[in-house]
Amino acid sequence: MRPRLLRIYTSLTPRNSIAVLQHALMCSCLCITQVCTAQDEPPSSGATNNADTRATNAEPATTAIPVETGTGGDIRIERKYRTVAESLYEWHGHLLWESRYVTEGRDNLSGKNIASVSTEFAIDEFSVVPWFATSPSADYSEFNLNIVYGAQLAQGLVIYAGYNRIQARDNGVSGDDNEISLDLAYKFSKQLNLLASVYHSFDADGAFIELALKRGHRLNEKTRIRAQAVLGTNAGYVSDGHHGLNNVQLRANITYEPALRMELYAYGGYNIAINRDETRYTGDVLLDDFFWGGAGFTSRF
Repeated sequence: MRPRLLRIYTSLTPRNSIAVLQHALMCSCLCITQVCTAQDEPPSSGATNNADTRATNAEPATTAIPVETGTGGDIRIERKYRTVAESLYEWHGHLLWESRYVTEGRDNLSGKNIASVSTEFAIDEFSVVPWFATSPSADYSEFNLNIVYGAQLAQGLVIYAGYNRIQARDNGVSGDDNEISLDLAYKFSKQLNLLASVYHSFDADGAFIELALKRGHRLNEKTRIRAQAVLGTNAGYVSDGHHGLNNVQLRANITYEPALRMELYAYGGYNIAINRDETRYTGDVLLDDFFWGGAGFTSRF
């Protein structure tokens, strides 16, 4: 579910990315079966059951946590304390400035920054997430409308299926795309999460796959820190880039909540390119090793 439409796809070679999605779905089902089996086993006597502890204050077993936008417009699972805080107000919005517009391991605007605004609306198991971003220095703007359905398959295991409508304007040239996605999130513990994501572009006729490990820690009632490692694989989503292992990203962020109506946050990240070959693939020119970061705030009304 990456919000990007920077390349105008011409003379594309059709790719069998549907097979990639089918393979990912089969692997996901196998993973779900194994995890659910493990979850159904009774805990040993005298041991603390983390899943039961989480369920005490959680939603019903069939309800998935809503989603929100993150770095680069990336759709991510909303943190529970945010869901609780936002439920107390009629409306909320996020404003984020980023030093680079980074997706699929690529510095899409060649070092120019980007600013974005977003919000979320939760309707039962559905999340509607509009996102608008602009970079005046790069003459680029983009609007995404994500519709995501979430379901909790087992304690700690959640699946999300999404659709994203993308409209963008790059140096006066407009374009659009439609994407579908499948995400799995498994909560090992209160602080550790494993995520798997595959999203498919109908315009590029290709997919991109990500595996991520996230760990969070609350320093105090108002301050939280989080670290994340992501491995990306290109399966035709970047049609003019090399296929296979694409990049590794390391990110860390901090959030501070001075009041219930406001939250401040900042992040820093480092991208590591894998098998970059810009001489053979024009889509690899923007794939590189670089640092980037961002800062923003959330306001609730």
